[in-house]
Amino acid sequence: MRAAGSVNVSIPNTSPQIVYTPFLCNATSLVSDPGCSGGWNVSAIAGIPTVSTTGPAPDGGDIVPQMFMAFRASALYMSTSASSNATANFTVTSASLTLSRVINSAAGLIAIVDLVASELTTLTITYVPGVGTDVAQLDVGSILVAVTDPAVTSSFLPTMTLPPSMSLPTFIPKSTSSPSASPSPSSTPRSLTHRAQIAEALGLVLGLGVGLSLIAGTAFFWWRRRRRLQQQNNSWF
Repeated sequence: MRAAGSVNVSIPNTSPQIVYTPFLCNATSLVSDPGCSGGWNVSAIAGIPTVSTTGPAPDGGDIVPQMFMAFRASALYMSTSASSNATANFTVTSASLTLSRVINSAAGLIAIVDLVASELTTLTITYVPGVGTDVAQLDVGSILVAVTDPAVTSSFLPTMTLPPSMSLPTFIPKSTSSPSASPSPSSTPRSLTHRAQIAEALGLVLGLGVGLSLIAGTAFFWWRRRRRLQQQNNSWF
């Protein structure tokens, strides 16, 4: 699972170099802490640290959840969990390529290979809301990158910076009528933190997630270097 002369290095899915929008939460469950709905939540599934989302929600400003990661490597491997069943758009950009592919996260393993190790590559994962009322879960499990110099972390995992954009991807749910408006509860420190993170996300210019996601369904079929599906349960770029 690695190129010749390279070493697979594990990257924590909560690394400071990885950016999650609209926010990252540490709730025991969304039932006990509904204020974490609409964002990403850190948990452990089958003993593996996992970052999960069930898609946009009012508590997250109806912002479509995204993950951003910049790295230098010849390949990246990301696992999901047995609970992951959401569809997501994976967009990869570097100086020499731009590609996008819509993947069902139930594949279990997503592999992005044949990258130029010396180039800075940016991975953007965008949750794709489903049709109807069914809730789908997207899990980010283990992350491995194939690098030639694992001793210098900053060389292959630089600080993620987000470029300017015109707008954020948002989800407009079907309108529902309510007989009366109920008073909102008082703000807690966590809800205030989430509001600040949502406001920050709204102020960010996420050109990678917005502009590049528009090429989903078109870019992936003309990228000549993508590999075919190697195993039935694995999804390969």
